[in-house]
Amino acid sequence: MTRIGREIIELCRERFGPPPRAFERGDAREVRLGAPVWLRLARDGSLRTILRDVLERQEMLLAHGRVVWGSVVQADASLFRRGRGDRPALVIYSPDPAFDEMPDDLQDIAGRLFRLRGAAPGDPDLRKFAAMLADPDRRPSRAPVPRPLVGSLPVYATTVLVARRHVPDRHLAAGTFPLIIHPETESTMLLPGRYWPPPLLALWKAAADGTGRS
Repeated sequence: MTRIGREIIELCRERFGPPPRAFERGDAREVRLGAPVWLRLARDGSLRTILRDVLERQEMLLAHGRVVWGSVVQADASLFRRGRGDRPALVIYSPDPAFDEMPDDLQDIAGRLFRLRGAAPGDPDLRKFAAMLADPDRRPSRAPVPRPLVGSLPVYATTVLVARRHVPDRHLAAGTFPLIIHPETESTMLLPGRYWPPPLLALWKAAADGTGRS
């Protein structure tokens, strides 16, 4: 997916447009995240803090953010099937342009991170990350992924709110998708599906149908 990965992410950026971006009233309602009811009742302090910050910083992300590839490490189980309700997910991404053409590598890293959950690796940094993944009360926000998994390129793990209306078929049919990041905030959000180009939509549909690789 090297060449097509770069082509698709560049198409996403082109469709989203250059910063600063402005949105008509109707478009703004469509692309903005809303606070789910459960967030007001959530006891998880770190989750509340992270997602509230996402909601507060989304205007910066939408107006000035940059689109990069992201991959899901783990997510609320309900997000992997069609349904209702926006839920959190742990994703990874890199600001390094090298990953524009390496979304498969990013997904491989996400898979290796997921397999750390419940494990006891010898490396102390990996062991800390494994403990965090296994603890539902610990939610990362732009946490550096340990170097043994990523080498010299920076990769970060962070928590996002997956708005179902922002992904095709309202569920995570695939594990890799475009995110919006900004250097002045740890907050991250999914690029709304209205800006996804046809090649990405085709790959997503193939993954949903079980005929393609996510």
